[in-house]
Amino acid sequence: MPQNVDRSATVNIPCPQCGEKFEQTVAELEMGPRLRCPACGVAIRVDARKIMQRIKEAAAKAGEAKRWGGG
Repeated sequence: MPQNVDRSATVNIPCPQCGEKFEQTVAELEMGPRLRCPACGVAIRVDARKIMQRIKEAAAKAGEAKRWGGG
């Protein structure tokens, strides 16, 4: 897990069944990959490693954009 990731940051998780999006904190995702959609109740398994990799990539792109005056 990257050390520089804010564990209180939230991630929007889309439900594969109903499409409703709900938020989970990074800390919650680290604690368990099994979620339940609050709208329809379907069980959702998330890959926390993949989510963290995407967060890390987005943070790197944001830093790059700031260096070039894009953010």
